[in-house]
Amino acid sequence: MKQKIIVGIFVLLLTLQLVDAVGIRPAKTNLIFEEGKDYSKTIWVVNNEQRDLTVSIYVEGEMKEYVSVSQKTVTLRSDDDSKEIGVEVHLPENVPAGTSTANIVFEETLDEAGSENVVSSKVVLKHKVLIEGPYPDKYVKAKLNFQEQGNLISFVSEVENLGKEEVESVKTTFYVNDKKQELQTLETEETSLGKKENKLLSTKIAKDVFEQGEFEVSAVTTYDDQKVEVVKKLLVGKPRVEMTYFDKYFIANKINQYSMDLLNKWNQQIKNVYVDVEVSKDNQKIDQFRTKSVDLDAETMKRISDYFDARDKDEGKYVFKMIVNFWNNIQMDQEEFQVELLTEDQFEEVSKGNINAAVVGKASSEGSSFSGGLIAIIIVGLLALISMIFVGYRYFTREEI
Repeated sequence: MKQKIIVGIFVLLLTLQLVDAVGIRPAKTNLIFEEGKDYSKTIWVVNNEQRDLTVSIYVEGEMKEYVSVSQKTVTLRSDDDSKEIGVEVHLPENVPAGTSTANIVFEETLDEAGSENVVSSKVVLKHKVLIEGPYPDKYVKAKLNFQEQGNLISFVSEVENLGKEEVESVKTTFYVNDKKQELQTLETEETSLGKKENKLLSTKIAKDVFEQGEFEVSAVTTYDDQKVEVVKKLLVGKPRVEMTYFDKYFIANKINQYSMDLLNKWNQQIKNVYVDVEVSKDNQKIDQFRTKSVDLDAETMKRISDYFDARDKDEGKYVFKMIVNFWNNIQMDQEEFQVELLTEDQFEEVSKGNINAAVVGKASSEGSSFSGGLIAIIIVGLLALISMIFVGYRYFTREEI
């Protein structure tokens, strides 16, 4: 484990050095679309550490088909300060309104020959090409947000007029399925929107309409006979997995099969669920292990069965401290389960349900003995009282001689 950490730190440091070794200037290019106009730009690959290196170049992103580079690779010698790369942008007649992007990627090429036992890394840098498309006369940009307010949830549509003209009428309608999978439709107020103006349109719904989980909300904003749709997930509560069962008894000094039940209380599937287990006795940690991972379907329970190694553990009471983990980044609160390790004979009796019966029988027997003793004491007392009465009677009624 320590070796992995050391290697990870080394690779990180190496990567940081590579970032310093190669530079791209400028970091981005901003283009404002003009119909019929082509664009030519120059990018510089900088050899910061003055060493030999080769860099491959390619384009990615939504506008990649309209951007080209003058060469696919560039080689720098140790005495080269930098080299220039030509960039050509030929845009179509119709460019999407707003910002569109393409990334020119510069990736160092490594010589892998003879590097089987050598830790290496490479730098990948991106030059952003941002293309601003023209907005039409009428154009509204919308964003969707949610706010919890006690027992209510506010659906908020943020609308901004980016067009060239004022919008006379704008409103947002929200569509969402509730916990019963019934469609809920909510509308905001209707208003106007001046040029460059921004407004918040909102409406509310009761929180108990939903259960714990994720709900897809569609917000359709209509403005002067046009519309724009935004879809976003509403999260109500937090994903939760509960452990509802764990075995109470095991056989000491033996490998035991255990079972635990995990309940997904979220309305979506939760992947990679596992449990970290810490075993302690008399407040001293004596063991720890991790269960295998499972995927839990929405609002369902699944049983995990595996093996607990108790070969070095004697009879007695133990505490199993458990933390459920999922999605590799969420931990539930720690839960504790009281577990007892028994002899094989005791475990067999527990399996038959006889130990609890024996305990009850013992308690009943003790109760019967106590009751019998009390009755005997009462009888003796009554006999003594009768004797005393009889003696007293004879004393006061004796005949005088």
